[in-house]
Amino acid sequence: MSAGVVSRHRSEGDGRRTYLHLEQDTLESLGTASPVAVPRRVLFVCTGNSARSHLAAALWRQVSTIPAASAGTHPADRINPGTVDAAARHHLDLPIVEPARMDDVLAPEDLVVTVCDRAHETAKVPGELHWSIPDPVDKGPEAFDAAYLELERRVRALASRFDS
Repeated sequence: MSAGVVSRHRSEGDGRRTYLHLEQDTLESLGTASPVAVPRRVLFVCTGNSARSHLAAALWRQVSTIPAASAGTHPADRINPGTVDAAARHHLDLPIVEPARMDDVLAPEDLVVTVCDRAHETAKVPGELHWSIPDPVDKGPEAFDAAYLELERRVRALASRFDS
C-alpha cells in the first residue's frame, strides 16, 4: 500500500470488513488497464437509492451509450434533496424519479455496481463490482460533492474499459 496502488478503509455497513481499493491512476500508469466485454446495461445499487446510485447512473449517461439504471436494496421515499442540489452544482442532468427496489429492476444481463457497503454486504445483491463510496446523506454539501467527484472518477474509468 505504500506504493500507492491500494488504499483501504473500514466498511460503513457492518464496520468489521475492510475494503481495499485499487488506485486506477496508478494501475493505468503501469499499463494494466484492458477493455472488458460490454454489458447490456449497468445497474448502480445502493441501500436507499436516494443519493449515490442516482448520481452514478446520471454520470454514466454522460459518458457512455450503454444504458444505466439505479436501484436500492431498501429504497427511500424520494431522492435526497442533497443529491438534487449536488447534481445542480455540477450541472448534471439528474432525472427526478421515485427510488426503485433492486429486485424490481435487476435483469440477468446487467453489470451490477454496488456503490455502498451496506448494499454490497446484503447477501442477495449480485454485485459484480463494488465501489465503497461514503454515504453523503445528512453530512452536508461537502459530502455530496466528495461522493460526486469520486463517482465521476470511477464512472469515467469504468466506461473507458469497454470495447466500442
